[in-house]
Amino acid sequence: MLKKWISSLQLARDIWRRKLGLLLFDRPSPAFKLDKPLKRVVLVRWDAKWGDAIVSSFIFREWRRAYPNIKIDVITTPNMSNLFKKYFGADHVYEIKKRPSYSELKSLALEIGEADLLVHISKALKMKDLYFMNKVQARTISGLDDAVGLVGLKLGKLTEGKHFADKFGILLEQTGVDIKDSSYIVPDDEASQNGVDDFLSSIEGPILAFNPYGSGKSRQLSKEKIKKIIGKVAEIRNDVSVVILTTPDKKDEVADICEFYDQAFYYPESNSIYDSISIMRRAAWVISVDTATVHIAIGLNKPLLALYNPDDENFIEWGPNASLAISIFASEVNPPDINSIDGDLLSEHIYKLLNVK
Repeated sequence: MLKKWISSLQLARDIWRRKLGLLLFDRPSPAFKLDKPLKRVVLVRWDAKWGDAIVSSFIFREWRRAYPNIKIDVITTPNMSNLFKKYFGADHVYEIKKRPSYSELKSLALEIGEADLLVHISKALKMKDLYFMNKVQARTISGLDDAVGLVGLKLGKLTEGKHFADKFGILLEQTGVDIKDSSYIVPDDEASQNGVDDFLSSIEGPILAFNPYGSGKSRQLSKEKIKKIIGKVAEIRNDVSVVILTTPDKKDEVADICEFYDQAFYYPESNSIYDSISIMRRAAWVISVDTATVHIAIGLNKPLLALYNPDDENFIEWGPNASLAISIFASEVNPPDINSIDGDLLSEHIYKLLNVK
């Protein structure tokens, strides 16, 4: 009851702040007109989400192919900076913390200077978003929030009901790009891959990479459910080795789980998502509850079993958009819990996954 009350207060606060932001900072702007080649694009990616970044990765390649002299800059958090600069090829990365102050946003806008296009793909822009967009010197701003006057290239209605990869594709088309390749860019960290390859060299048989941990409690499989999935894999295919993808805070739990099964392993040195990517690159299949891992698996063209809590809108926009992907949903419970997924349904689809060639 208390959580619902707090949630209602937060929602009311956010609505009020947005209305105030629109009143103070919004202004009408002309509709986008592509009257000359794009020279500089700035992407707002300070949400610090790996899955979102992977899904949008192909726009870097396609913009550069269409406009060889284009400059693509990114605004993101420090922990995401390397991904955009080293692997996606951003010309410059502006680092900012996840919750910047108004003065920091003003300074950032001044530092950025002029740009042909600022892209801020958020479905509901907040007060600080509006403030920043008001201060930045962009000829056009593109986004999904059609109600905002500052947004000149409106993509909300135009991309409604589409996967986010398709939304980014429409952004490219609206900026004069004839898309040749919409496959995702997946980082290939040499040091990480070398370490993972040394670890995997002692493991026999084809590998199934298994990520049982998503963000938030509702998307984390219990220890018991993880064991049941590993047991089912062993029952179906006794030659398959399951490598559990883990984070530092889950290593003790994963180590305990692996003690129960000869076919279960984890990489003790794993300390970043690059290690998980390196394991998935060598895997024959992937099972995941996590959006980032799902999209990385898609980018690596791996047969995938993705587990979701019921949320139709989220699945349409962020589900795995690939022919090799199988998706199943947990039962609808309150609060959502990925562990409510039906055991028979799970077994059936693990069997299907392991028979994908």
